[in-house]
Parts: sequence; structure tokens; C-alpha cells
Amino acid sequence: SNKTDAFQKGLNMYQEKLNMLFKRPVVQQDNAVMRIGIPRALGMFEDYPFWHALFTNCGIQIVLSPPSTNALYEKGIRSIMADNICYPAKLMHGHIFSLIEKKVDRIFYPYVIFEKKEDANAKNSYNCPIVAAYADVIRSSIDPEERYNIPLDAPVFSFNNEKLLHKSCVEYLSSLRIPHSTIEKAYKAACEAQQLYMNNLRQRAGEIVDKARADRRMVILLAGRPYHADPLIQHKIADAVSDMGIDVITENVTYQGNNSIFDNMHGISQWSYPNRLFKAASYVADSKDNIYFVQMTSFGCGPDSFIIDEVKDILNRSGKNQTLLKIDDVNNIGSLRLRIRSLVESLQFKSDEQIRRERVTTKVFMPEDKRRTILIPYFAEGYSELLPALFRGMGYNMENLPLPTIDSTEQGLRYANNEVCYPATIVTGSIITALKSGKYNPDDIAVAITQTGGQCRASNYIALIKSAMVAAGFKDVPVVSVSFGSGITNYQPGFDLPWSKIMKNALLLLLYCDCLAKLYYPAVARENEKGVAKRLYDKYLKEAEKCIDAKQTSKLYDLLKQAVKDFDSITVVNDNIPVMGVVGEIYLKYNAFSNRHILDWLGNHKIEVVAPSMYNFFINSFVNHHINKNLNIKDIGVPLWLSDGLYKIVQSFVHKFDNICKSYRYYRPFADLFKDAKAASRIINLAANFGEGWLIPAEIASFAENGVNKVLSFQPFGCIANHVISKGVEKRVKKIYPKMNILSLDFDSGTSETNVFNRLHFIVQ
Repeated sequence: SNKTDAFQKGLNMYQEKLNMLFKRPVVQQDNAVMRIGIPRALGMFEDYPFWHALFTNCGIQIVLSPPSTNALYEKGIRSIMADNICYPAKLMHGHIFSLIEKKVDRIFYPYVIFEKKEDANAKNSYNCPIVAAYADVIRSSIDPEERYNIPLDAPVFSFNNEKLLHKSCVEYLSSLRIPHSTIEKAYKAACEAQQLYMNNLRQRAGEIVDKARADRRMVILLAGRPYHADPLIQHKIADAVSDMGIDVITENVTYQGNNSIFDNMHGISQWSYPNRLFKAASYVADSKDNIYFVQMTSFGCGPDSFIIDEVKDILNRSGKNQTLLKIDDVNNIGSLRLRIRSLVESLQFKSDEQIRRERVTTKVFMPEDKRRTILIPYFAEGYSELLPALFRGMGYNMENLPLPTIDSTEQGLRYANNEVCYPATIVTGSIITALKSGKYNPDDIAVAITQTGGQCRASNYIALIKSAMVAAGFKDVPVVSVSFGSGITNYQPGFDLPWSKIMKNALLLLLYCDCLAKLYYPAVARENEKGVAKRLYDKYLKEAEKCIDAKQTSKLYDLLKQAVKDFDSITVVNDNIPVMGVVGEIYLKYNAFSNRHILDWLGNHKIEVVAPSMYNFFINSFVNHHINKNLNIKDIGVPLWLSDGLYKIVQSFVHKFDNICKSYRYYRPFADLFKDAKAASRIINLAANFGEGWLIPAEIASFAENGVNKVLSFQPFGCIANHVISKGVEKRVKKIYPKMNILSLDFDSGTSETNVFNRLHFIVQ
């Protein structure tokens, strides 16, 4: 409608939030101990009040980079390591260059693993990997210290543990030679400043809503991440809404409703900012008046591929709708304004009768369901084959689904959010394909999926699978979680794996399977008769299954001794064939369908594949125990002496397997992960423990130090962890290891096989 004299522009809380956040006094240069540059980007939109108070109370002058502009964005665009990373991360590069131009003494962007846990019922309060670890990407891509003589400080902090937060602050500021008494006062002021800022945000949101109710005005809760307060990132959507006479509030609201909100979701409440979105959506869902929910999401946001569906479900249960605005580095404000105006007009003519959609989830696995056959997606050749026997030993009838097919991918795209990572698409599609095949009676089966916890979105595969099964009509089939990490819960009274009883057998199987792979890959590239290595490989897997069923896992040692002799007999001595290391996301690395059978292709072309042991992935927790303690990431619980004692026991088994296999000419022993982690620390902060985490740089470093200078890195397209731990640190890897040649291959449902193999030809030359 046309504006009239009575038209009143809406209140815009986003503009107020920016002022509350960044308009703070600074120490003048003449009195400053030093000048520290802080980029106005990513996590600073959450924690800047803390850092401002901490530094200014230590007499340090803060030099804040200027507000984001297109010119600033273009300043850093050439140093961006991944095209498909989110726009807020891309902007960071320009902010760093602006600080370099200001000739600050140091640049500060901390490694914040955990934000403050705002709700005790949430499972965790992780930052997303990009927000937490982007300093590693900046150090690799721009390298301010080497190129501009300006150190980039990225100490590790965790806001969810006050004792560790205080310790980290003391350690960092002490390194800058700030007196201890000054640090103590500054720390106290920093905590108070951050708490006051958060309280003021929640209070202001409440005031705007109360006034709007009194004046019968419409309110839009424009939800996003803290960095969506940046006007360039959000393309001034908040201004556009307020220009229509609508009041705008942020997601910083006080939700007084049902505290079990996080228990009433498919997803896991593991990330700090999304947890706030869930509560904000619940706030709108419970409101009876003119408050509506509009969500901003940045293109390429990994967690949002799950969060969007959860938020929609929360709103739908109360008859409210979700409006989603996807924003990126293209200035599409015209179309965004049109979406908002359409929403406003539709709300003006909405019916008072709200359609509520009850939450539907899959059946809970109860004790009586133990009779069911548990279907598990096929994971990895040479490993998955032995899982049914291992489960039988625990009293469960487990069946591997077949290796995925194109149909699996198509079903995954149909029933899963099409922005989830490629492994999630395949896994979900494999399950739906099996359930729709007619082979199984839904009353006689259940589905299982592994969960490892942590910052990666893989922990939410279970949410994706449940939603897909409900949508496909299989809500009566239970889904169980085979979990290894903390903060993972899935109510399943009838499913409980006795890990303590079978841990030794599981370890022996893992080492046996790794050793078979260490025998097979060198042999298949040198076999004296085509196909004989694969026949041997399959034979010794089947023999191992017999040992498990007979509860005679100790016989695996003798079986492996014979395997060494057999592989040796079919291997032609040739020390001059090309060698290719393989690293990457665990599913893509070990699942032949997902990586387009590349490892088979390499073997057929007489190229020796060196694949890191799967043992590395499962054993790195022993190293992480030290990292968590040394870097003040989280309380470790189990004392180091006990953890190290267990590690020595594990190593005794490893040495036994190494000794059996060392007579094979081309056998490569198991890695010393503590040694490899030390090498990785030159490349990446060891606090990077999302996805494969520091393990990928560690494996690349191990390859380089053992003469393997060609490496393939398999990653899902758009993987948020990969943006840091693989692509993000490539330049730093090559600086430390100049001979290293890395080919990063991204995979998704549309990846061209021709393109993949064309690129492979370049690196194998």
C-alpha cells in the first residue's frame, strides 16, 4: 500500500545491535601497550564485547577493521581457498588485508571451539568449523607473519568452561607480557561486558515486542547467525523490512517455554548459534500474536542443511510458517524485498484458522525389537564385510545393505535436503532404496547409523534418515544410533552395545582389515596374474569371518601370517612403480561407489595406492586427550596416565601385527600418531578436530616424510570441515613440503566421472 502521513517506519533491532556491538571506546595510541588488529568478521559478531573489554583493560589499543564493503571484499578475493565456502568466510580475507594496511602490531582471531552454553538442555555449544578455525585458512592463504611481518594470533578459547577460559586468557596475555594483576581485572571486566551485551540484546527484543503488541504492529523475527548483523552479508534485509513499517528483532530472545524443546527434535542440538535459532523459532511458534519468523541462511552453510528442516518443523507444529531467504555474495536485494513484501501481504490476508502439523518420528527401538534384523548402510570394502559377524557376537542380527548405486543417490536427493553433503545423500538413499525394494517386512527390521559427535554435521545424519523414512512412509521402522562420541543421544532402550566386552575383538578386527589392505594395494599393482590379489583379499576376509563366528579372534594372527606368504608369492618385485597417497573424508576414502572406484582404477594402472589405516581415525582420541588438556579445550575426564596406559596396550597389539607383516617387502607399518600430530601442528592448529580434523594434515605430512609426494584428497562438495583441514591449508602444506603435489577431488551427485579421471591423468604422469 502507498505510504501515508500516518506511516511509521518499523524499529530495526539489527542496526541497534551493531551499535551495541562495535561502538565502544578504545585506548588511544599514545598510551597503548601495543596495537592489536581485530577483523570485523565471523565470530567477532558474537564475542567482540569480551575481547574489547579484555584488551582495553590491559592498555592494548584495538584496531577494528572497517565495516564490510564490496571494495573490501574484492581486496581479499584472490586469497580465498574454496569457491563454495560461505560469503561470511570469504569476507574475512578482505578484513585481514585492511588490518595489514593499517600496520597493526598483531592480528587477533581466536580459535573459539565452544561458545557459552545458553541452555543446559542443549547437547553442546560448538562453533561451526569455519567460525572456529578460520585463522588456519588465513595463516595458509595470506600468511601475515611471513609476508608482512605481522603475527596472526589464534589462541584456543572455550566459552562454555569459565575455568578453562580464564586459563587461556592468562596464558595468552602473559605471552604479551601483561602483568598478572592487570589480566585478572581485565578478565573480570570482559566477562561482565559480554554478559551485559547479551542481556541488553534479549531485553531490547522484549521491549520491541511489548510495544508492538500494545500498538498492534507486526513484528518479524529475522533470524540468522551473529554475522548476519553485517549489512553487506544480509544485503540490508532488515532495513527493507523496517521500511515497510514492520518492527524487526533478532534471534536474541528470551524463550520461557518448554525446556524439552531440544528433546523434541530429530536433530542434535550441538551447535551454539543453531541452538539459538531453535529457541527463537519456538518463541515465535508459542506466540499468539503478530510475530513471524524469517530465516536468513548463507549459501554453503553446512549446518543449515539440517537446521532449516528442524526450524520449519518447530514452526509447523504451531501452525506457523517458515520464510527462508538464501543470501550469498550476489547483491540480489530486489528479489529479497519481493519475497518479504509477498510474505507481508499473505500474512495480512491469512485465515485465523491455523493448520498445525504434528511432529512425526520413527518408532523407538524397544527391548522386544531386538529380534529385528538391523540394516546398516554399506560403508567400506574390506571392513563392512566383517560387521555382521561382530554384531552377531553381541546378540544382534545385522545385515549390510549392498554397495550404493545411482538409484541410491536419486532416492537420497528425493528424500533428503539436497544441500546435505554427498555421503549423507548416498547413505539416506541406500536406506530408502532398501526399504522400498519389497525385500524386507517393515515389522521385522530396524536401521542403524554410526555417530561420532563433534562439530561436523555428520552427527546429524540420524536426523536426516529419520525425516526421510517418515516422508517415504516407513515411520514404523526404528532407527538406532551406534555412537562413539559424547553429546549423542537417541532414545533406544532395546539397543545397547557392550563395547567394553568386545573392544578387544573390534580392535583385532580393525588391525587385521588394515593389514590386509596394506598387503593388497601394493600387490594389486604388482601382481603376477591379473585378479589374483583381489581373490586373495576376498579369501582372507571370509576366513576372518569364520574366526569371529567361532569366537576365535586370536586365530587372526595365524591367518595373517599365511596371508603375508600368499601375497608375497604373487607380488613381482618392482620398486619403480608410481605411488599415490590417499586422504580425505572417511566415507569417500573407503567407499568405492562414492569415489567412482578410483582406487581400483589406480591399481589397474599399476599405481600403488597408500591409504592411511582406518585405525588412525578411531585411535586419534588418545592424541586428542592431550590436545584437549594442553589447549584448554575441555575437561578431559579420564586422567592422562590412564589414557596413555590404554594407548600402550593398544600399541602392543599394533606392534604384533606390524611384526607379522614386516617380512612383506612393500608393507608400510602403522603410523605413530603422536609423531604425526607433531608434524601436523606445523600446518594446522591441533584444536581442529572436526571431520577428520588434524588427521588429514598429519597423514599428508607422514606421506611427505616417507617419500610419498603425490596425494589425492577426497572430499564431499561443500564440506565445511574440508574448507579448513584440506583445501584451506594446502598452501601451507606445499610451503613446508615443496615436493608435495595434492589433487583435491570434490564429489557430489552431479560429479562428472570424465572430469575426475581427466584430472587424475595429470597427477599420475
